[in-house]
Amino acid sequence: MMQRIALFNIECYSSSEAIISFIEEHNDKIAIVVTTGSKHGNLLQQIITNYRRSGFDFVIYLTYNFIFYFLLIYLSQLASSITGHKRKHFTISEICHKYQIHHVETSNINGQDIIAELKQANLDLIVIYFFDQIIKKQIIQIPKKAVINVHAALLPECKGLFPVLYSAFKNDRKFGITIHEIVDTSIDSGAILAQEKLEVDNTDYSILTLDKLVNNQGIGLLSSVIKNFDYYYLKRTPQMLGGSYFSFPTKSDIKIVQKQGFSLVNFQEFLSDCFE
Repeated sequence: MMQRIALFNIECYSSSEAIISFIEEHNDKIAIVVTTGSKHGNLLQQIITNYRRSGFDFVIYLTYNFIFYFLLIYLSQLASSITGHKRKHFTISEICHKYQIHHVETSNINGQDIIAELKQANLDLIVIYFFDQIIKKQIIQIPKKAVINVHAALLPECKGLFPVLYSAFKNDRKFGITIHEIVDTSIDSGAILAQEKLEVDNTDYSILTLDKLVNNQGIGLLSSVIKNFDYYYLKRTPQMLGGSYFSFPTKSDIKIVQKQGFSLVNFQEFLSDCFE
């Protein structure tokens, strides 16, 4: 039986609804939640870098995902106080506080202070779910059972960054979730424990909304793996050779996505999320 879990995440619109759902379902097993702190320079530097590499529309996508998301939480809180309806959006810190789960924010997951805290937590499993740091051997060796990663694509296709974006135009619009083992520092290459396709009317949603839909789908699959871990782990299968890997999109990548009928963000979709 799974007893002690660490959860790694970068807090954003794409994944936080899924992460909070997972924490609420498994709060009795989660010993520590680690989220990413700022490590990419100041905001202006990040905007300039992403604009030069990927263009204005992608900067807007990132802004919605990583900055406006926190505005969404505030608006959700405000709407709840005005209407009396149940509040929908919370920060991960708030949810951890609710269940008295230790929450750490770090820009260096492989720092000795983090390693010491993870060792002290007496972990059975580390779950990585939408995280932007590469863990090294010292952390991989900590849990008694395994380190697993939840990746928002059908591996071995669309390894790396922005898997939903690349699934939209590099993998024939095939979306899904993969849960795989991590045994070294290679990216999204470990043996697969479970995988599930997502059926969606692709062009009805923006990429940002698809991000959230795909990640939300991962919760049911992840919970099944957690509850029946030994079964899934014993039947895990190595990934097939080949596949694809992607990093940050180029400006031409973004143009291709848009020509295929996708928008990166949709303001109405985003705002309606406050008042559903």
